[in-house]
Amino acid sequence: MSYSNGKLGHIYWMKYSLYIITFFAITASHLSCNRAKQPTMPEKEQLYSEGIIETSEVKLQYLDWGGSGQPLILIHGVGDSPYIFEDLAAALRSNFRIIAYARRGHGKSETSDSDYSNSRLVSDLKLLLDSLEIDKASLLGWSFGGNEITEFAAQFPDRTNKLIYLEAGYDLADRAFKTLITAVPKSPFPDSTDLSSVNAFRKWYHGFWFPDVDWNPTLEANLQASIHINPDSSVTTLPNDNISKMLLESTMTYHRPYEKVQAQALVLYTKPFFSPAGNAADVIKSYEKMEGDLVDPWRQRSMDQVKKELKGADIRMMPNGTHVSCIFLSREYLIEVINSFLVE
Repeated sequence: MSYSNGKLGHIYWMKYSLYIITFFAITASHLSCNRAKQPTMPEKEQLYSEGIIETSEVKLQYLDWGGSGQPLILIHGVGDSPYIFEDLAAALRSNFRIIAYARRGHGKSETSDSDYSNSRLVSDLKLLLDSLEIDKASLLGWSFGGNEITEFAAQFPDRTNKLIYLEAGYDLADRAFKTLITAVPKSPFPDSTDLSSVNAFRKWYHGFWFPDVDWNPTLEANLQASIHINPDSSVTTLPNDNISKMLLESTMTYHRPYEKVQAQALVLYTKPFFSPAGNAADVIKSYEKMEGDLVDPWRQRSMDQVKKELKGADIRMMPNGTHVSCIFLSREYLIEVINSFLVE
C-alpha cells in the first residue's frame, strides 16, 4: 500500500505527538514522585520583614517582626539562621520588638574578610543596633550566641537592657566542649552522602539534631536558609567548613568576662544535651554514658561559674527538650519566662 506525502506526514506527526505526550507524562510522573519526597508544609503567614545592612566589610541579613515595646535581639547558634526563631518571635512580638539576624557567614550574611573572632561578631551586633537606630536592647543568645551577648554587655553596658542565655550558659573554652565534639556517638557533621541532595541533608539534619521533634515549617525555613544548592543538586552548608572551623577555634579560646556584665541575666539550661540519633539500645546507652561522664559535669561547672561571676543571675532548668529542641518542646515555658523576666 502506498501513502501520499500528506498521509505519511500525518502518521509521522501522530507518532511524534504520541512521543511528546508520553515524554511529558513520564516527566510529570517523575517530578510528582520527587515532590512526594518533600515534606508537606502547611501555609504559614509571614509576620516579619527582611532587611539587609551593608558596609564595605560586611553584609548582615536580619528579620524584623516589629511589635511594640522594648527591642529584643535574638542571636542564633552556629549553623543556624534567624528563621529558627520564627515560632518564638511570633509569640513574643505582642510585648516586644523582635529582631533576629544572621551571623556573618550564615544565611545571607557575608563578609569580605576572614575575621570571625568574638570581638568582630560583637561589632556586627553593634552595627545592627546602630543601623536600626536602637539605643538599648535586651539580647537573647542561643548556644554559641552566649559569647556575643556576654561580650557586648561587658563592652556596652549603657546599650544593654537584659540578657537571656538560651542553653548558652556554657563555658565553651572548657576542654569538655572540645571533647564533646568528638565524643558524640554519631558525628555532628554531615558526610558526602548526607550532602548529596536536599532530601538527604534534611534526613540527616532531622535525624541527628531534632529526632525528638516533628518536622515543621520553622525547621524547613531554617534548613533552606542554611544551605546552598549546587548545580549537581548536592548541598553545601552555610557556614561552609572553613568558616565553621574558624568560628569553633575562636569560640574555644574565648573566656567570658561575666564579672564585667552589669545587666540582669536569665540563664536557661536543659538536659539532656543531645537526643540519641537512633533507637538502637547500644546507641542510646552510649549517649547516656556521654551525658553522665562528660556533659553533666561540664554543665555543673558552667552553672557554678555563672553563679560565682554573673551577679544576680536567675538560673533555671527548662522542662523539656535538648540543647536544640528546647525551643520547640519548651515553647510555652519559654514564652512565659521570657515575658516575665523582661517586663518585671
